[in-house]
Amino acid sequence: MAVSVLVVCAATVSLSLLIYHYIVVPVFLSPLSKIPNAHFTSSWLPAWIWWKRRTGFEVRSIYAAHQKHGPIVRLAPNELSVCSIEGLRQIYTAGFEKTPWYREFMNFNVPNMVSMLKHKPHSIQKRMISNIYSKSFLQNCPDLQVACGVILSEKLLPVLFATAQRDEPVNVLSLAQGAGMDFTSSYLFGITNATDFIRDVPARQKYFNYYHTKAHKLPGFQQATAEMESYCLFLCVAAEKQPQISSDAPTPAPRTSPIVYSKMYSMLSSSKFPGMPTTPEAKRVHVASEMMDHLLAGHETSAITVTYILWELSRQPALQSALRAELLTLSPPLTFPLQKTSDEENHIPQLPRPQDIDNLPLLNAIIYEVLRLYPAVPSPQPRVTPPGGVTIEGYAKIPAGVNVSTSAYCMHRNAEVFPEPEKFKLERWMQGENGYGGTEAMRRWFWTFGSGGRMCVGSNFALQVLKLITASIYTNFTTTIIDDEGIEQADSYIAGPVGGKLILKFHEIMSPTSHSATEKSV
Repeated sequence: MAVSVLVVCAATVSLSLLIYHYIVVPVFLSPLSKIPNAHFTSSWLPAWIWWKRRTGFEVRSIYAAHQKHGPIVRLAPNELSVCSIEGLRQIYTAGFEKTPWYREFMNFNVPNMVSMLKHKPHSIQKRMISNIYSKSFLQNCPDLQVACGVILSEKLLPVLFATAQRDEPVNVLSLAQGAGMDFTSSYLFGITNATDFIRDVPARQKYFNYYHTKAHKLPGFQQATAEMESYCLFLCVAAEKQPQISSDAPTPAPRTSPIVYSKMYSMLSSSKFPGMPTTPEAKRVHVASEMMDHLLAGHETSAITVTYILWELSRQPALQSALRAELLTLSPPLTFPLQKTSDEENHIPQLPRPQDIDNLPLLNAIIYEVLRLYPAVPSPQPRVTPPGGVTIEGYAKIPAGVNVSTSAYCMHRNAEVFPEPEKFKLERWMQGENGYGGTEAMRRWFWTFGSGGRMCVGSNFALQVLKLITASIYTNFTTTIIDDEGIEQADSYIAGPVGGKLILKFHEIMSPTSHSATEKSV
C-alpha cells in the first residue's frame, strides 16, 4: 500500500512539474506571455504553426495574425513573427544569427553564404565577391554585357521568334528557368562554359527534374543532389581551365571571363583567415558550394518573377503597348536581330546601356510591383535572439534563443504604405523624389531581397537581368494567355505558381529583315 502511495505521489509531482514547465511558465510566466498569440494554443504548443507549414498556409496565416494582433505575434512557445520597420532593423541589422534550419542549404556538405549561421564567416565570404555584384560594377561590366547580348541574340529571341512563327504556345515558367540558368551561369563561369538551357530542352528538363526531386526530398533526392553537385563541379573545372582572354588573340566566337568563379577562387587563395581551404581540391569544392547556391537562387527566383511579369502584362494589352513605346526610346533598340559591332573577328551584339534600361520609369514600376505583390521568397526568414535577451516592439526581456522572423509577404501588404496591397497598381511606383521609384516609405518596406549584412548579394544582378529580359521580349512581341490555371502563388519558402506553369503565345510585332530562328522547341 505504501508503495502505491509513493508511486501516486511521484506521478503527481512529475505531472505537476510537466504542467508547470510546459504550460504555466510559457503561458503565464514567460516574458513572451504578454505578446499576442497567433492562435490560442501558440503559447504552449507549436502544433498550430507546424500544421500551417505542413499544409501550405504558413505565410497567409501569419499575415492574418498580424492583421488581427499588430506588429508582433507569438507563433509558438519559442517563436515570434515581427512585421515592422523597427523590428526588421533590429532583427536583421543588429547581428541576430541564423537558425540551424539554414544548414539545409549547404552543398557538398560545405557551408555557403546562405547556410552560414554565424555573421563572421558570412561577412568574410561576402567580402570576397560583393564588389562584383555591386550595381556600378554590373552596369559597367563588358563581360556581362557581351554575355547578355549573346544569350538574347543567339538563344532567347530566336527561340521565341521560332515559336511565334509556328504559332506554338510556350510554358514561360520552364523557359524562364532555363534563361535564369543561362544568364547566371554565364556570369559565374563565362559564356563558353555556361548552360544552354534555353535551347537544349532535354538538358533543361533533366536538370530541373533533379532540382524538383532535391527541393522536395522526393524518393531519390540524394542521387539527384549528387548529380547536381557533379554538374556544378564540371562547370567549375571548365571555368578553371579556360585560358585568359587576350584582346590581341582573335577567337571564333564571343568569350567572357568566369567573373564570379575566378574572383572567389583568387580571394580564397590569398586569404589568411584561419579555417579556409588550402589545397586546390578543397578550394574548388568550397567555391563550388557557393556557385551552386547562386545557380539555384538565380534560376528559380528570377523564373518566378519573369512568369508573373509576363502574366500581368499578358492580361493588359494596353500596358504592353505603353511599355513598348517606352522601350523604343532605347538606343540601340532591342529589336531582333540585334545590332552588332563591325569587328571582323567577333560580331558582338550591341545592347543599350544598362543605366538607360534602369532609368525607364514604366519598366521599373512593372518590375517592382511584381516583386512586391509576388515575391519569389515570401516566407519568414528566421533568426535567433542573442545572448542577454532583447526588447522588440516594446516587449522587454525576450530571452536568448527565441526564433524571430519577418517575411516579405507581410511587409509588402502594409496598407498604410501600399494602399490596396492585394492589387497590382503600377501608379504607386510612378511617384517619388525622382518622379518614379516609389516613396521613401515604400522603399523601406520593400523587402524582396532582405536587408542588412545578409541581404541577397545578387539583388542588383537579378534586377538588371529581369529588366533586360522584359525589355527584349516586349520590344519584339505581344503576349496572350493560353492557360493560366493554377497561376496563384504557392505558400512555400520559394513560391511559384501552384500549377507549375504559365502557357502563353508570343506574337511577332515586327518582321525582322533577316533572322535565322532556331527550330528548337521550348
